Amino acid sequence: MLAACAPANNAVVAPGAAPSAEPAMRPVLPLLAAFEGNASWYGPGFAGRRTASGEVFDPGQLTAAHRTLPFGTVLRVTNLANGLSVQVRINDRGPFKPDRVIDLSRAAAEEIDMLRSGLARVRVEPLQFGAGAVRLAVASDLRGFEARSEQYPAGQLLLLHSERQGDPLVVRVVGGDVGTGADLFVAPELYLALGPIVTLRVD
Repeated sequence: MLAACAPANNAVVAPGAAPSAEPAMRPVLPLLAAFEGNASWYGPGFAGRRTASGEVFDPGQLTAAHRTLPFGTVLRVTNLANGLSVQVRINDRGPFKPDRVIDLSRAAAEEIDMLRSGLARVRVEPLQFGAGAVRLAVASDLRGFEARSEQYPAGQLLLLHSERQGDPLVVRVVGGDVGTGADLFVAPELYLALGPIVTLRVD
């Protein structure tokens, strides 16, 4: 069963300070900040096909593809050349060219006036994460497959799924008191393996 842990509004949390000798109850790595890169758009030849999320692709809807963000995540995409913005919902995977960070539907590309150019330099800001999304941060005193959570008791096993990690990983809750915008604290090595956003199952 998936746990919808992400809040419905701004979920961006700034990086915390570097780890110290004291137990860290704050992020020491960024959760997920705004980012910039090249956007492309797709649509011709894909209308009516199933997206990676299982939805039927409609180029007239304000949707987008991203390589790792959970389906249902809402983003604001701003064309840096003209200042035009659009809000899109992630429902597909891509783009698969290394110089691109997001693939917009035709309707979304039209909103920010990039149809003719095909590519645009954009700023992408996360507004709302999809159902089942859990935001990870680092506690430097945690080791191995330990985790902290205010939602689950000590001893609870959690199954974390990540686009970055092929197989799901099991972590054991060892305490609560996360005390920040993150949903779950993990060891630094586990954060690097999973990335800042995962989906979660309780086993």
